[in-house]
Amino acid sequence: MPSTLDGLNRAAVENISAERQEPQWLREKRAAAWQSFETLPTPDWTRGIRGWWNGSLKNFTVENFLPYAPAGSNLPDLDLNNSEDGSTAGSLVQYNSQVVQVELSEEARNQGVIFCSLEEAVRTHPEIVQNYFMTRCVPADENRFTAVHAALWTGGAFLFVPKNVVIDAPFRVVFYTDQTGLALFSHTLIVTETGARVRLVEEHRSDGQATDEKSFDSNVTEIFVGENARVEYYNPQEYGENITHFSVKRSLIGTYGQQNWMVATLGSDITRLTLESILAGQNSHTEMTGLSFSVNQQNFDIAAKSLHEVPHTSANALFKAVLDDDSQLGFRGAIRAIKGAQMTDSFLEDHTLYLSENSKADVLPSLDVDANDVRCSHGATIGMIDQDQIFYLMTRGLSQPQAQEMIVSGFFEGVIARVPLESVKQRLRQSIEAKLHL
Repeated sequence: MPSTLDGLNRAAVENISAERQEPQWLREKRAAAWQSFETLPTPDWTRGIRGWWNGSLKNFTVENFLPYAPAGSNLPDLDLNNSEDGSTAGSLVQYNSQVVQVELSEEARNQGVIFCSLEEAVRTHPEIVQNYFMTRCVPADENRFTAVHAALWTGGAFLFVPKNVVIDAPFRVVFYTDQTGLALFSHTLIVTETGARVRLVEEHRSDGQATDEKSFDSNVTEIFVGENARVEYYNPQEYGENITHFSVKRSLIGTYGQQNWMVATLGSDITRLTLESILAGQNSHTEMTGLSFSVNQQNFDIAAKSLHEVPHTSANALFKAVLDDDSQLGFRGAIRAIKGAQMTDSFLEDHTLYLSENSKADVLPSLDVDANDVRCSHGATIGMIDQDQIFYLMTRGLSQPQAQEMIVSGFFEGVIARVPLESVKQRLRQSIEAKLHL
């Protein structure tokens, strides 16, 4: 196993490949990714430069983190049932850098579904992994953090759903860490063939506090939606405030395919999330739904984009954010229709609510349209919590904190109501309530 003391360097990359006896193509991919990492600049989180908005990475040195840490002995009860009837199609748990649990239902297995760690998929299904892993969806050299991810990833989750297979019960992936000073590289790869239907819940959790030594996670999620296939993806991110989180989540959607996203950014000290749907097939559709709630010194930077590449595609996006204390938010929502993407139908809306005058948000919805027969529009609202509403609720017997909690809960409910999984709804409501009581 790679040493936990080596730091992030070329030797650690070579050790990971050697320990796992990886095929030559993957060794070469890791080596090329490390070369990109060494040459690419660290993005400057300054408005207008490489799309990074608020905050600063000047004091962030990636090389000082541990490249690997084995699973510990204190894995908490993760309550792995997500459906209303308490069943899941499969579950996978990665503890620090190791996958420690994989389960797959007999129903899914008998239909040809493959659900395993990405490391195992490299050994058992190399032709699929080589074709899809960090190629067309999230290229390894997209930025410095995707490059170091491609060079040093371990564990990971892999889900393949064959043609016309419909799985109603959700799959569950949990990335959990209790190790400080660690570089995590959580990766989820989903591939669906024609007519497939699947749901997956991916969670990011830790027990770290803001005062602990920092760790960071360079996360990548890649989803390939086949022709007439549908993928629902839910991601509650609830890291402790000692985690810095860089995440790229992207789907490539085929003809008549549909991608549904639901992302909740609640944890970490700094999060940079890139969420994108590439509508590459005619009559493809995406639903993008997100919420964020920042408190204390948290700094969230979220970029959401619908990219329409062909005619007759559609998208609908709704994001809501609440800020308290001295927290910061940067949100950039984009609709991009390239030349020839006629009959695009795309809408984006974002709503931001301040609970504190010390918090700050930069919100920019945008349109970039090169086609002339489209319906693309966006809208945004931003403002302080309404003191008249608080006063009214207090006249009805609520305390000031209770009134604020009711308003915030109602504000988020329009997003949460879009989630069809009752267990995920309840989890989000509980997490929001917990943040209100911090």
